[in-house]
Amino acid sequence: MATSAVNSTTTSAAGATTAAQVAAANKANAQKIKTSLGAGSGVDVSSLAQNLVDAEKMPKANSINAKISKNDARISGYSAVSFVVNEVQTALAALKDQSSFSSVTGVSSNPSAFTVTAGAAAATGTHEVEVLQIAKAQRRVSNGVALPNTSLNGGKAMTLNFTLGGVAKTPISLADGKDTPQDVVNAINAANTGVKAQLINTGDGTATPYQIVLSGPTGSAGVFTMSTNYGAGTASPGLGFNAGNTANQNASDAILKVDGISVTRSTNSISDVVSGLTFELKTPSAAAQVNLTRDTSAIKAKFDALVTAYNDANTMFGVVTDPKSTVDTYGATLVGDSTVRSVRQQMRSLFVGASSTPGTNISALWQMGVKIDEKGVMSVDATKLDTALQDNFSDVVTAFTGNYNGLSSFSTQNAGFAGDGVRKLSKLLGANGPMLSQSTNADTQNSKFKDDLSKLDTRMEALLARYTKQFAAMDSLVGNVNSQKTSLKASFDGMMASYTNK
Repeated sequence: MATSAVNSTTTSAAGATTAAQVAAANKANAQKIKTSLGAGSGVDVSSLAQNLVDAEKMPKANSINAKISKNDARISGYSAVSFVVNEVQTALAALKDQSSFSSVTGVSSNPSAFTVTAGAAAATGTHEVEVLQIAKAQRRVSNGVALPNTSLNGGKAMTLNFTLGGVAKTPISLADGKDTPQDVVNAINAANTGVKAQLINTGDGTATPYQIVLSGPTGSAGVFTMSTNYGAGTASPGLGFNAGNTANQNASDAILKVDGISVTRSTNSISDVVSGLTFELKTPSAAAQVNLTRDTSAIKAKFDALVTAYNDANTMFGVVTDPKSTVDTYGATLVGDSTVRSVRQQMRSLFVGASSTPGTNISALWQMGVKIDEKGVMSVDATKLDTALQDNFSDVVTAFTGNYNGLSSFSTQNAGFAGDGVRKLSKLLGANGPMLSQSTNADTQNSKFKDDLSKLDTRMEALLARYTKQFAAMDSLVGNVNSQKTSLKASFDGMMASYTNK
């Protein structure tokens, strides 16, 4: 029968290895007890108790640890998927604003007179530009004083009265003891009248090197006046401004002639004359040429980056869901996972069909040379993309951006392929999105499983203590029985010797 039992164990299935090991351990422990009962004491009680506890604990611990390992793998898989989806979002973000398509370059033939910057709305072509006058701010420079803390009014209070553009401002009052040049500058700047002040050390070698400089807003509307009421003070040396000071400057507007049409502005940065162009005026000049050409290489690079990011994401989806994947860390971590399947479908849907903000002639990605094949691989036809950018540039911009700039991810406006895509992927990757939620759930489950392991350890420690106590008592009992057996045998041997004289 013993031989039959061994054969049965030997031929058992590989999946029952743990059960066979437990049975073998129990049999060995029982044999130890049987042997000890026949031979007396000497049983390794600690080892015996530990083996029995391990036989009960290990199957349960292995089961819990397997669940923890599975959840750890899921978390790694979600992390990998989130990363590649975020890369797609980044690629779309580079194409979501109208300004992202700024491909026109403007060049001035006389950059010392003015420079030009082209925005997304700029069109190719040429313009004739002549700077007749640049905008200037009024500037008034005071008479010199000895030091920043020189008293201007004998230490008495004084009042400054300003007008700006013909409009009187609230008077600026300086208290007693606050009549120095530095006090005047501080009070003017704190009043926010539109006139700024600064105290400058000219270092001209005279006894009065410090001067107050007043500046108004740029343009003719920034003309200002200032008068001083000295009150009960001495007005000595006073706050004087020499009208003949060569550093003084009168306010003036910028006058620019574009393609024969004169325009007047209060600033030297002019962006509302030619659509998409900003002129920065430097100095009056004769007529010069502005050449505007389109360079789409940067835009095509952004399309290529989008294709790469999408295909990387598609590959990762395959790695985590393929049960035969051998990729380290991420392979086969999310086999049959419905969340990943849903995210994959939603991401693909962003690039098929018509844009939510279609152009007149272009409304779909395939019309720009971008397509996704039956295996989910995205590609771009460079020739078709070039044609779309050259012949229907504004349509491409509209289809991708809705002609918006800086649209919030919380906006509900239709914003084209890129704008809608960034918003959609932000939700998928957000704190309430499915990716983070599933990862958090797996982490929460692992916390529970680890708690179960801790409880199992506590129970097994109690069981070990009980077994140790029971086997120690048994060992003591066996020792006592053996001792009594030895004593009785000695007594019987003595009695027999007395009767037999042997």
